[in-house]
Amino acid sequence: MYVKPVLWILLLVSVQEGEPNIFCVAFTVISSVVIGIVGVCVHMFITTTLTVCAPVFLQESEYDYGTYKDLQPLNCSTTESIKGGHVTYSQCAVLSLRLGRYPSPVSYRTCSADGEWSSMRLPSGREVSRATCKDVLCPAQLQLDHGDLWPWDQWLHVGATQSFFCQEGFILSGSAQRNCTLTGEWTGTTPVYSSDDCYDPGIPPGAQRYPGRFYMGQKVTYWCQAGMDLLGSAERVCLENREWSGSTPRCQAPNTFDSLSVVAAVMAGSLAGKMDVLSPDAKQESDSSFGRTFRVAEGSRVNVFILLDTSGGITKEDFEKSREATIALIRTFESYEVQLKFHVVTVFITTGTNLHAALKRVSEMIAFLKQNSATNHFNETQNIIVIETDGFTNTGSKPQLELARLRSLLGYHNIAPDHTQETMLDVYVFGIGDQVKRDQLNSLASKKRGEEHVFVLKDYETLGAVFNSIISDKSVTMCGVAQEHISKKQKEDVKGIFTKPWHVSVKSVGSTPCVGSIVSRNWVLTAAHCFARASEGAVVPKKVIMHPKYKRALRHRNVSEFYDYDVALVQVNMSIPLSWKARPICLPCTVPASRAMKRVNSTCQQHREELLPDKETAAFFIHKNSLRKGTYIQTGSQRPGCVEKAKQTLKEPTNVTLEEYVPDRFLCSGGSSGYHYTISCKGDSGGSLFLEKRKRYFQVGYFSTHTRKQQPPLRHYRSDKPPPDARDFHIDLFKIMPWLKRHLKDEIQFLPDIE
Repeated sequence: MYVKPVLWILLLVSVQEGEPNIFCVAFTVISSVVIGIVGVCVHMFITTTLTVCAPVFLQESEYDYGTYKDLQPLNCSTTESIKGGHVTYSQCAVLSLRLGRYPSPVSYRTCSADGEWSSMRLPSGREVSRATCKDVLCPAQLQLDHGDLWPWDQWLHVGATQSFFCQEGFILSGSAQRNCTLTGEWTGTTPVYSSDDCYDPGIPPGAQRYPGRFYMGQKVTYWCQAGMDLLGSAERVCLENREWSGSTPRCQAPNTFDSLSVVAAVMAGSLAGKMDVLSPDAKQESDSSFGRTFRVAEGSRVNVFILLDTSGGITKEDFEKSREATIALIRTFESYEVQLKFHVVTVFITTGTNLHAALKRVSEMIAFLKQNSATNHFNETQNIIVIETDGFTNTGSKPQLELARLRSLLGYHNIAPDHTQETMLDVYVFGIGDQVKRDQLNSLASKKRGEEHVFVLKDYETLGAVFNSIISDKSVTMCGVAQEHISKKQKEDVKGIFTKPWHVSVKSVGSTPCVGSIVSRNWVLTAAHCFARASEGAVVPKKVIMHPKYKRALRHRNVSEFYDYDVALVQVNMSIPLSWKARPICLPCTVPASRAMKRVNSTCQQHREELLPDKETAAFFIHKNSLRKGTYIQTGSQRPGCVEKAKQTLKEPTNVTLEEYVPDRFLCSGGSSGYHYTISCKGDSGGSLFLEKRKRYFQVGYFSTHTRKQQPPLRHYRSDKPPPDARDFHIDLFKIMPWLKRHLKDEIQFLPDIE
């Protein structure tokens, strides 16, 4: 069964009539952070830049997704100043580093049409004429029932430690000490003590709570100290099942943001757990608390609405990053085994950000689907709303009113203590930048037990990184998933990443090592001329099955090396624990491959046409057990010329024909005149020849043998700059598919047309 989501993208576009785009003023702050390291005082100079710029102006008739019109700046004053730093002016192309210091009360100002900078106001509402550089502080733990804390203060500086102690008769759970980090966040977890009917839900740093007893039906209320915003549930109720309603609250200060790793982990776990990306065995082994956010059961349907804010306050650069982040999210959804339909809906707003209008459009779509509920499977369809905005609602009616109407359409009403029972609706809110109104965004996000739905990120680049990180979650175990979107430095450190999780080491009967690929938890595919046994703990064989037609040599016809039907399956003596370090690769002509390719009711021949569509098809293999290298598979009219190079390795006299020496069970790679390619080396035998489609990886062959012309000597060539006559030959998986099905049918579901 397939999950059938529909993705809707709503663009919240702000059009400000008659207001031109104007330039930026940047406050550059040079601050010094002193850190003591083993008695040595080290000074780290950190540059903080405050970008002050205008909204980008768009004429409604000129609107184009991804296009902005640059206009000349007006003559605003260039005598701005900031206490603790100095000011530079630019056209918004400014890098911002806020490590330990930040500008207050704003991070940008706008030059109006009359040449005046926008006002700056403190949280109290008082207007100020000069910005100030301030230190990043962490909100301290203010209250600890049944315990003591030290030091007691409202705010603590970066590097400070706060410690927690139990009163007599109580046991501490959580961290006994927490450290204040450069981002204004605390290390560790919230300290809590014993409880009555319900466990102690804890008090986050910067917050206070009333009351302190937890009987069934008791309601506790949280509030944050002045200057901070509460994210999550401000009220929680002790329920009959001894759980607390709503999501865990947290207090967040201005100019502090949620870290990339935390947000990515929350979202990745949610997606991996329910979007059919786990193998059946892994699903049975996972506990019920894992990844509960995107509630997508097998066979269900999903509508995904993305509300993308493109209001006037967003610069051209940020808009591009916003679009890239959204594309990253779409590609992430696509990479899982789901069927997606994309519907782009544009909402034009006269000025500012009008979330009410956007949510109204979502309600209209849901109401339309409800009119013919049976055909549209309305009662079986989950609705996911993702809001990305750099601002807050400042136009139109309250969006909460439209969200209540939307909930009513889905049969949900405001009588439950939280949104946990809203299994067909999830509202995620991503606030971007330091000008968001956290309380407004928090009021829109879903409040579900054990889940988070509202995040505040530093910039759109971070949002894109979050979405790109989802697919690399450690718990994703379906075929053909590899860790991608990693830095160049990470790629060089092959021990820290897993771009080839199906790749394992094996050893031949002799001294030459070989490699193979994981195709299921119990089987590894390799070449028959390799005898698979463990190398560096990769796999331990229980049984080796070779193809009955495997031929190693034609010595009686003067051919010393020949590998026809060169295929072997190695059964491991212990099932491989699937993780981001060890995942199977997708085999063509199987149901998992059909899902990954989004091919419903496809045939094995259609898989071949999808994966090998061109006469020269780009492909990869793993070179020397570590590096991914590119090559080109020569098929169709290109294959004869590629195979012809094998003649050079035949020794006279012999009556072996080229068709016997290189039968059609081999794929030929290399020899492209138009592309750069790499050849294999000693030790690459049995390794997968694979392709990338829709961010998933599919094996089409594996390396068996090669041909190398001995003149000039091979020492003059490298694998990435091979001699012109060098070719690699790989067993074509499509040609041995019936044999694979015969032995793997209990492990992998093959397509029915394979005999």
